[in-house]
Amino acid sequence: MRLQSIWERAVLVIPIRIGLGVVWLAAARLGGASGRAALLAFAIGTFGLAFAALNDPRRRFVQRAVEPLEAPADAVVDPRWRQALGAMLPSTAGISILAAIALVPQPTLAALLGGVSAGLGLAALISLPRVDRRLYVEPRGRTVYRF
Repeated sequence: MRLQSIWERAVLVIPIRIGLGVVWLAAARLGGASGRAALLAFAIGTFGLAFAALNDPRRRFVQRAVEPLEAPADAVVDPRWRQALGAMLPSTAGISILAAIALVPQPTLAALLGGVSAGLGLAALISLPRVDRRLYVEPRGRTVYRF
């Protein structure tokens, strides 16, 4: 059985999300967005998404206490590249695809989407201290294990 560390996935994806956000901001500027509009859109995307993700009132209704299972003796932890890839799908990849589509016709929208990507990274960074380092997830089944 393959497992991925919930904490390590977060640590690995934070710089990817923030880096992609900055890349889309730069691409938006090169694509014709004015500096002020691109920066404002990026800031709104970053802080708006981070605030919404960290303060979503629905979490208390859908979040249930999950008692992690003990990891099987034959469990193996995926390599870091696979954990980072798993953490990027579908949210980070989807946002980048949308930013690429928006870049030419609406470069300011691409900057906003870059901010959304950076906001996901910021929210993960802020949440990181609350993540238990002993928890692992089976990527296909989404079952939580203690290792």
